[in-house]
Amino acid sequence: MEREFSIEELRILGMRSADALAEALEAGDREAALGFVKRLRREVLSMIRNYAGWEETLLAWVEREREGHDRSEVLAAIEDFDAAPERGGDPSDPAPRWKEEASAIFAALESGDDAATIERARALHDNALLHHDRGMSRVSAILSWIGREAGIEGIQAALGEAMSGDMIGHASFRERAEALTHFTRVHLQPVPLKEDDEKLTFACAICPSGGRMIAAGHYASPRDDLVVKGPHPLTYGRDEIPVYCCHEPIMEIDSIEKTGVPLFVVEPAERLGFETCKTYLYKRPEDIPAKYYERLGLRKPETLNKDESR
Repeated sequence: MEREFSIEELRILGMRSADALAEALEAGDREAALGFVKRLRREVLSMIRNYAGWEETLLAWVEREREGHDRSEVLAAIEDFDAAPERGGDPSDPAPRWKEEASAIFAALESGDDAATIERARALHDNALLHHDRGMSRVSAILSWIGREAGIEGIQAALGEAMSGDMIGHASFRERAEALTHFTRVHLQPVPLKEDDEKLTFACAICPSGGRMIAAGHYASPRDDLVVKGPHPLTYGRDEIPVYCCHEPIMEIDSIEKTGVPLFVVEPAERLGFETCKTYLYKRPEDIPAKYYERLGLRKPETLNKDESR
């Protein structure tokens, strides 16, 4: 198929927004810089909403589905700040502060103070990354508690609620690609992108969420987050997978149930956290290999309505 994106578009789509902003200002492109400030604002606000919502949904699931247990018990179990200091920190909602800071960045840009614009944008990015890693660690710990208490079925049920959302499988390839790059940049890491005739490939050296956790030792002492044993749809049929990474197959299953096709597919690395995991966004759903359905315990439909699946 004809290429949708230029190499330059893909490069910019995959950049951290604070870095793209700095590059635009260095090139004297103030209009592009304004767009990157807006992009950064959307990303940090999306990130904090995602992790706050994810944590709340999982805790609410425990209270509703696990008789005799409540959120205070779960929080007491995961909030060992000596073992996992990143799970502590300021628990208040940073969104109002970040909105104010984004306004200050806009003001610095409009006043022509490029140095202050870049400095403040990078400070916002770095502060958001701390909150990102806090939320990511807390979610992994809650999922570990659920897995040890309720098994893989509990993980699947709880994640099924936490990760369910509106799917965009019927949108155009460009719309799906832009949505998925936003979703990936919410993790505040660079995202190398490559387009070929059939798909867009996301190939971070280390996954910006689950892979970073593995490399940082979250599944070893003293945190000891849960490794889910397989084979199972939640492990992509592998012998094991870290519990946080189980949200990826859940999202693929949710998309298939709602649209008939996975919005994207993840090809996990052989050595998770140390080698590149790849995410594929196919241009034509009918080109998605059957193996990506089968590893989820599903069967690829023999026919797909091409007009509705693009």
